[in-house]
Amino acid sequence: MNQGLQELDDVQEGDLHVRVPAVAGRLTGLRHTLSDWAERVGLTTEDCEALTLATYEAMANTVEHAYEGQVRGVLDLRAVRDHAEGRVVVTVTDYGRWRPPPADPGTRGRGLHLIRGLTPDSAISPSKKGTTVSMSWPLPTS
Repeated sequence: MNQGLQELDDVQEGDLHVRVPAVAGRLTGLRHTLSDWAERVGLTTEDCEALTLATYEAMANTVEHAYEGQVRGVLDLRAVRDHAEGRVVVTVTDYGRWRPPPADPGTRGRGLHLIRGLTPDSAISPSKKGTTVSMSWPLPTS
């Protein structure tokens, strides 16, 4: 794995699961790793770009908001092919604290809207143990 990313053992062949410190300096490497993965599984160019941008937004939200006031935190990125459902599913999970978006985000705070606009299906699941953003795109039919 490149750029010092930690690949975890519970990953099915061809899928991706990476856990890294939730710091901005890790996001570029994760974005490239995910983009390469999306191309390898055969997503269309348009879906590869949407997946990469939406996931980057979710990861940036983790870095910027989830661990505010804490010294450290981690970010889990999973990308799997769900052949039974005919889709790929990408999740970004943190173990920090959920911060609801402000009513008036001003010139910032558009990440969740962007994620929803780029994904055919997405869900944001905050809990006391952290937040998971789940996004999916259809696998191309052969």
